Amino acid sequence: MKSINEPARAVDVVVETDVLVVGSGPGGLAAALAAARAGARTALLDRNGCFGGNITQVGVSGFAWYGILILPTTGRYFHVPCRSLVPRGIGNLLVAGRSIGGDRVSHAAVRNMMCCAVSGQGAGVAAAVSLQTGKPFDRLDIEAVQTELRRQGARIQ
Repeated sequence: MKSINEPARAVDVVVETDVLVVGSGPGGLAAALAAARAGARTALLDRNGCFGGNITQVGVSGFAWYGILILPTTGRYFHVPCRSLVPRGIGNLLVAGRSIGGDRVSHAAVRNMMCCAVSGQGAGVAAAVSLQTGKPFDRLDIEAVQTELRRQGARIQ
């Protein structure tokens, strides 16, 4: 295995935070707001010069990657398991927005901007509840997460 040796150096700490959200698209914005509302010290970073994610730079195609379009227009709910936000084998990381796990069809259904924001809110709350309870993401009390989501006005069935 190759390695890169880097000499020791001092790096200034710009901010200390409980929850770091990387990416400020609809999922990231919602995650940061939800985590902060749930009491976590939260920082939001984006590689672009403004918040909004890729859509502020280039726009986002709705269904070009899959060749199918599924829009939740019926007003009905469908369940997205918390497990879709938790990557395998990586601790202390939640993934929201268009990067959540799923198969081709389920991912096509949840990659629109509103669903990205909803998954972000769930991820932000889960991060805050994890901090408050000391439990890792894969062992969270889902009822505690749902209680906080309801407190924030989320509709949960």
